[in-house]
Amino acid sequence: MSKNRLKEMRKKQSKTLKEISEKTGISDVNLSRYENNKIEPKKSTWEKLAKFYGVRPAYLIGWED
Repeated sequence: MSKNRLKEMRKKQSKTLKEISEKTGISDVNLSRYENNKIEPKKSTWEKLAKFYGVRPAYLIGWED
């Protein structure tokens, strides 16, 4: 798994895992696991998170700058 930008984006927006969870419907436990590269999100989850943060999924995954 590559290093993703999930934690960086969350901190940049001063959001908690609970706030992101409430807005996206993704559990805060899974969000934490995604941030810490414990599990890999599905494509649909990357798309949902990218839409929430207003970026492309490839940027969030860490594939592009």
